[in-house]
Amino acid sequence: MSSHPELRIKWEWEPSGKVRAKEHAATWARIEIWVGSECVTLVEDRESGSSRRSIYCPLYPLAEWIAYNWWFIQSDARPARGLAFRWSADQPQASTLMRRHSIRGSGDGFLWPNLLIIPEGSQTRLVWQRDRSTSTDRVINYLNEGDVLADPTAVLQELASVVSEVLTRLAEEDVHDTPLHKEWAAIQQAHPDEVEFCHAAARLGLDPYSEAEPYQNSILDAAGLFSGDLLNDFLDAVAPQSMAAAIAWIQSAGELIRGSRGRDTRVRELRRELRRDLSPRATLPWEVGWTHARRVRSALEMTTTTPFDLEDYVSGVERISADRGLLAAGGPVEEQGPVIVTGQSQSASARKFTLARALWHHLWGERDTLFLVTTAYTDRQKVERAFAAELLAPAAGISEVLETDPKIATVEDLERVAAAFEVSPLVVRHQLQNQLLSDVA
Repeated sequence: MSSHPELRIKWEWEPSGKVRAKEHAATWARIEIWVGSECVTLVEDRESGSSRRSIYCPLYPLAEWIAYNWWFIQSDARPARGLAFRWSADQPQASTLMRRHSIRGSGDGFLWPNLLIIPEGSQTRLVWQRDRSTSTDRVINYLNEGDVLADPTAVLQELASVVSEVLTRLAEEDVHDTPLHKEWAAIQQAHPDEVEFCHAAARLGLDPYSEAEPYQNSILDAAGLFSGDLLNDFLDAVAPQSMAAAIAWIQSAGELIRGSRGRDTRVRELRRELRRDLSPRATLPWEVGWTHARRVRSALEMTTTTPFDLEDYVSGVERISADRGLLAAGGPVEEQGPVIVTGQSQSASARKFTLARALWHHLWGERDTLFLVTTAYTDRQKVERAFAAELLAPAAGISEVLETDPKIATVEDLERVAAAFEVSPLVVRHQLQNQLLSDVA
């Protein structure tokens, strides 16, 4: 995966021939979509067998799709969970969630590329997939695939420019009062409070205009009680129908944390030591997490093969949450070590991983604030996961303990290494895939 290429949508207006719909005829074009140096619209013409970098269709459906999904492509990070498990936009369980983010949803009888646009915090993920269908109904097949992180502001500016240019073209061709006109006007004229509500609803995976009303009071309650990262992490993770119970759980967890006596730990000293040098050494979320974990182990003068004893740094109490998206809540305890309230009944190894994720907040996050550990896959959660994996089972240590080529490691090898580091074999497997067997490392 590469970082921060530009999304570019280019077109030239073309004669529309016998196209009937006025908005289609007015915006018929030869269209190219690029991400950096990669052409998303590289297609094979099934009839001729040749390839080309452009598609011929109206630009109007894409502009309309952008307008209808404007809040989702800015704020709904939930499809990132599906990508983490290699979902495809064509799979039934991903249909609604993913197609709100794939420009293939532009439809209107035209085959658009399967380009997903997914916000993941401070970055936007662009993922496009080649067509593997052998259907004879399709006159073209998309040939390229890729996965990159892009600047969110630049992506939104490019998408907004498509809408603006299409509206200009429609005016020039004397086409007015289309659904695009109405939807974009509503977006542009929205009051700041309405904009904030729309973003919150989209984070919950809800259409602000057609699905969010039953949850309006809960959304407003959350916005009144929480703010910043706490609010965003909450909205990214909880199920809308369990919001009220989830809010109550967080409040209860906060009271429990404030009233607890944590263990006398070395977290404060370690935090001061680590924060003497906050110069950036990585930019991608997982690289940030790995770097933070290595600095912790280095500050503690630990070898890469030494298991990490979390009990010296955090203590945890269990109080089951009504929402499975909330794994834990944490916060400081006066003059004592941090206490983590875990929200789910987990295996020992899974609980250890959750506590390690929480430790990242205490060492690297804002001080004296309540935080959540969740099932979301935004960039902050990616940092936590990478930190926990590298802290508990360093890639260099795994390589040393493995004593074999990672490419031919067996299940038994993974279990042996996991036992050495006192973690789940899943953590070891992810470390192998993400570092020892990856060009990213």
